[in-house]
Amino acid sequence: MLIPKSLIVFSFLIKTGANNNWDLFKCNDLLLKCQKSEDELGKYSELSNGYNRNCSQEIGSKWNNITRCELEAVICLLNQMNRMDVNCENIADVMHL
Repeated sequence: MLIPKSLIVFSFLIKTGANNNWDLFKCNDLLLKCQKSEDELGKYSELSNGYNRNCSQEIGSKWNNITRCELEAVICLLNQMNRMDVNCENIADVMHL
């Protein structure tokens, strides 16, 4: 059974004990809104492609490509969690890669 990435992001927020409920829903809503625009804007961007290239080299076969919407949501999450750096390791941790 495939689990939607939005649920994975949401469950990560719950496990990490984000600052408040608004924080929990903000990033999940951002992901869902962004995913609605994927047909029009595409699943990937130059930024997500760059992270996918660099992180697949840095992390290796454990890395799974992320979409622009997933990257946007992960950046939101990392900002909610004490402004953690947006790097391959932290992205992978958030995405459970």
